[in-house]
Amino acid sequence: MLPHLTNFPRNATGIENVAGLSPIATATAASRSDQLTILGMIVATAAGLGLIFQIGHFAEHAFQFAVWVLGDLSNICGRSTPWMSPWATDLVQQIGAVFTSADAQRRMMLGMEVLHLIGNSIFLAGLASLYYCIPSKWVRWALYIETFHLYEHISLTATAYFLGKPIGMSTLFGAVNVIGEREFAVGCRVTWHFVMNLLPMPFAMVGLMEYLRERKTAVPT
Repeated sequence: MLPHLTNFPRNATGIENVAGLSPIATATAASRSDQLTILGMIVATAAGLGLIFQIGHFAEHAFQFAVWVLGDLSNICGRSTPWMSPWATDLVQQIGAVFTSADAQRRMMLGMEVLHLIGNSIFLAGLASLYYCIPSKWVRWALYIETFHLYEHISLTATAYFLGKPIGMSTLFGAVNVIGEREFAVGCRVTWHFVMNLLPMPFAMVGLMEYLRERKTAVPT
């Protein structure tokens, strides 16, 4: 049973028996218990979907990082171009098309930043839902890390829109192109986001496994 969900003992008619409560209060308690159960199921579903989404999201970044490390050996693209899957490229183009007054390069930039912002918002919502269900210190740390990651994407998106250049830690605050060549700039960003997408996942998994282990030992045999 998930935390935050309270079960009352039920009688033969299915209505909770709570000592000292009037029939109206008992019915109210029963209704609240059912509402909490439904809420818990919704939040747990959101947590599960968020974690499943992140697996695919991380796989995209992991493959992107691997392609960058291999460079020309990957036979896909060199280190000067960040790899994106066809479906991600299509989403970037669709989002970028919203900015009708921008040229093609700016639409691509804004589409990519907004897509990353949406993706990390989904993962953060999933972690928040997981923490509601499992208030573990491990899940809390995953939530902290992903909140920081989302803040980075808010910065990148806002500066890309208003300043015409994404500025954040992954771009060395806009100086990445000054310090090195195009390959260095792509490598900094690809590596940074690969690491930041990886970091919260072990914390969330440890918290989930710890909860499942405790629940298993708590079940009477």
